Amino acid sequence: MTFSARRSSYALGTIVLCALAVACGRSSRHVAASGGSSGHTATGGTGGTGGTDTGSGATSGSGSAGEAAGTSGATGTGGAAGGGSGGTGGEHLGSSTLSLEGAPIYTRVQRLTNSQWEHAVTDILRFSAPANLSQGFVEPTVGLADFTNNERLLYVDQQAVLDFELGAEAAAALATGSPAALEALHSGTESEAFVQSFGRRAFRRPLTPEEASKYQDVFALGEELYGPGFANGASLVIRAMLASPHFLYRTELGASGEPLDGYEAAAKLSFWLLGTTPSDALLDAAAAGELDDANGLEGVARAMLEEPAALEVMRDFYGQLFHFERYQTISKVDVPEYSEALNAELAGASVAFFDRIVTQGLGLREILTSSDAYVGPGLAPLYGSPPPSALELTSLGPTRIGYFMQVPFLLLNGINRAPDTIHRGRAIHYDVLCADPGVPAHVPSTPAPMEGQTNRELITELTSTCGAGCHVELLNPLGFAFENFDGLGVERALDNGKPVDTAAHYPFDDGDQSFADATELMRILAGNAQAHQCYSKHVSGYALQRDIVESDRSLLESLGAVSLGASAKELIVALVRDPAFRLRQEGLP
Repeated sequence: MTFSARRSSYALGTIVLCALAVACGRSSRHVAASGGSSGHTATGGTGGTGGTDTGSGATSGSGSAGEAAGTSGATGTGGAAGGGSGGTGGEHLGSSTLSLEGAPIYTRVQRLTNSQWEHAVTDILRFSAPANLSQGFVEPTVGLADFTNNERLLYVDQQAVLDFELGAEAAAALATGSPAALEALHSGTESEAFVQSFGRRAFRRPLTPEEASKYQDVFALGEELYGPGFANGASLVIRAMLASPHFLYRTELGASGEPLDGYEAAAKLSFWLLGTTPSDALLDAAAAGELDDANGLEGVARAMLEEPAALEVMRDFYGQLFHFERYQTISKVDVPEYSEALNAELAGASVAFFDRIVTQGLGLREILTSSDAYVGPGLAPLYGSPPPSALELTSLGPTRIGYFMQVPFLLLNGINRAPDTIHRGRAIHYDVLCADPGVPAHVPSTPAPMEGQTNRELITELTSTCGAGCHVELLNPLGFAFENFDGLGVERALDNGKPVDTAAHYPFDDGDQSFADATELMRILAGNAQAHQCYSKHVSGYALQRDIVESDRSLLESLGAVSLGASAKELIVALVRDPAFRLRQEGLP
């Protein structure tokens, strides 16, 4: 009877955990989940109570993220404009300067994200396509950090332990369930060769002699438990290795300040830029010393950035940064021009715009000032253009430049037919300038304007006493620049019978500047050092999987200078070459 034919049971789970102990041995050294080390409470998260035993191979311990999500008011279109670091629960005034607050752990034992786990399993087992084995895994809570791959969110609790164990079991069953699957996994039936080759792919480095010997014992145990046959032994080895911390965690162990070794660098690059485990060819390059210096890493990074998988990773980055998930939750009342059927097109147009940024070698300057956008049959009437049969690249002309003047962003940040001035301003203030927006005690719903009252007059009156400091000086001015677009993103010249007023000024890091409208604001931002340092902060936070803080300021200044004059790809390459990426950092464990 083959292993793949047996049903999961508690007893079988116990057998596997015992097999893992045989495979890896016991060690007094514990590695904490990202929430904190064993028995340790880390800033910004509740520490793991048990830790993760690198020797047993089984993940254990628990942790929970300790931050509260940033408080924000509902947009009225299906999503709050929150995100980023958690708020304190009370009200404080914001700031226009680049905010570098955070609570990084600097863990050097980084758990794979669910997506990375799925793609790594697909590649090391050589499935033809992802089997969606991680579909039921617990997801990190959106809003507790800028990105869901942040180290503080990748803790391991008892549910995660169960997720990984069941995922490993299901993966092993698929990989050994048919002759074709076995042939794709490994040619031949020699157990020692299988353990060595599969172990190298799973652990992203060669096995030590001790590990190879112990996994040979696991292979033999599989045949002993389930009967002779390569599939039975291989299946138990797969289960054991996929549940091992050597697979579940990407490590940067060794003396702080020393360069990552070739295998560590290969894994770090591949999981960041391709979202999956290193290929056999990349592991070969690591073994040959080709990733031991900045030039070698740069060459690999440039090649990766041209692969289709890199586009998928960048879609995730931009989607989280600009909150694409909110497009599916938009709703409007008494606005006949709008239908929920439009939501998918809004999201699709946004994804296509940023895909073009990636594939055409563009950067923040084009994100802010490009007049090209993707327009489909539902969006075209809102732009006042003839509807195409499908999404197509269209020039919007000089009155609409950059992503923030396109219908998707403007409609998302619109309250029924009225512009959502506060959240439009907050998006620029927080997402583009990385400035602290303040944490309001509450955000009241916006009443309807009185007869003859413009939206700008209403917002000015509404915020004159409630949070006046952050609104009058910071959020409102940025939002007022978009007053010539209503809640659907349609251009308008009049508001309640009066000419719209889009002029304002904002206290940038390098001084207060005035702008006549959003077009002028976007051009200011495109040449603004703070905006490019903010963009660099987002890229670095996603790449390094941690909060970016004051000690990273010189890194952001350096990367921001690259962003000012080059593409997003060049910014990524500059980060790969930087010691912040190449060297082991001081941190846990």
